[in-house]
Amino acid sequence: MVIRKLEKRYDDEIEEIFGIIPGALTANEASYLIGFKSADEIRNRLAKARKETDRRLRSKGIERKD
Repeated sequence: MVIRKLEKRYDDEIEEIFGIIPGALTANEASYLIGFKSADEIRNRLAKARKETDRRLRSKGIERKD
């Protein structure tokens, strides 16, 4: 049911953002994503998480290669 809501709300944007189809998400992942109001909110949260991960890795002397 949550997967259907994600597909209806975000169309192909979940796949564009994460590179996976909504049906491949776990129940917890789908429940988390359904709480966002827009795909832009998801993109912004992802960008923030990536920045935080990079900051933490750099603080440990690890440089991430994407």
